[in-house]
Amino acid sequence: MNDKDYIEKFLVYNLSIVIEGSKPSATVTLKKDCDNTYGKWMEHGRKFIDNIGLNYIVLREDLNSAILLIYNAEILKSYLFTEKSYQFLTGIGYSLDQDLESYLSKLKERYSLYHCPHELGIFLGYPINDVKDFMKCTSKQCLMCGYWKVYNDLDSAVKVFEKYDTIKKQAAQSIIHGLQAHDLVYKLKKIDYSA
Repeated sequence: MNDKDYIEKFLVYNLSIVIEGSKPSATVTLKKDCDNTYGKWMEHGRKFIDNIGLNYIVLREDLNSAILLIYNAEILKSYLFTEKSYQFLTGIGYSLDQDLESYLSKLKERYSLYHCPHELGIFLGYPINDVKDFMKCTSKQCLMCGYWKVYNDLDSAVKVFEKYDTIKKQAAQSIIHGLQAHDLVYKLKKIDYSA
C-alpha cells in the first residue's frame, strides 16, 4: 500500500463516524515516528480531508506528534450552539458570538493550557450532561465506559455505542476487502445506520 492509500484509509477508518454524520468531530493523533503518519498527512491527508468536505485544526503539535480535531463544520455548529452547550461554553469563557472559528480558537488555546480540556467532549458530540458530570468529578457513578463515560441515560448511550461500532466495523471490513477510500466515504454517507 502506498503512502497516499495508507493515510486515506487510516483517516476514513478513524473518521468513519464523522463521515457518516453521526458525530460532529473526532481527534486524530499523527505520530512522527518511523511510520511517519504525520508526514503522510502533510503530503496527502490534508488534501483528502478537504476533498471529502471536512475541516481540521491542529490542537497541539510537538516533536513526536500532532493532535488534530477533524470536523464537519455544519454538524459541529449544530452541537455547539444548542442552548445547553452554548450556555455552558460561554460560562467557561467562550465567545458570546456564535462563531465556529472563535470557538475552535478558544478550544485550541485551552488545549494548550489544560492538556485536554473537558469541554472537548462537547466538540466531540458527547451528551452535555455526561460532560458536566465528568468535569465535576463527583461521586456519581459512571454507568458505562465506551466512546465516553456515561453518567446519564444509559439506554441511549448503549444504542449510540452500538451504532458507532457498526459503522467502524463496516469501515474496517470495507478496507480489508480492498475498497478505495473515496468509495468508502461515498458508502458511509449513503447507508442509513439508524435501523
